[in-house]
Amino acid sequence: MAMSPASPEMLEVIRNLRTPKIRVGDGRKYKRVKCFLLATLQHGKYTCECIVEDMSVGGCRVNNTDGLLAVGEMVVIDIPEQKMSLNGMVMWVRGKAAGLRFNLTGR
Repeated sequence: MAMSPASPEMLEVIRNLRTPKIRVGDGRKYKRVKCFLLATLQHGKYTCECIVEDMSVGGCRVNNTDGLLAVGEMVVIDIPEQKMSLNGMVMWVRGKAAGLRFNLTGR
């Protein structure tokens, strides 16, 4: 599946995620950017493919998960197109969609 070129807003989010001095965990302080990125989500002993539908420096919304995610669960999301792997926590789940908050404190 061909990906469209990243928008300037998405490039800014990606650039900020790669910056080691990012402060996270303060709600919706960060602007969310719509996107369509194929990703792999690892949680517990499960791995599933999903789609990142929006992203900010603080987290993202994923869809088409395996439906086995639970609020508070620690996950790793791999986004091959951006050569990025991020740790996070599941903040909400609605069917096969979920909201993740990134944990970037150890960078």
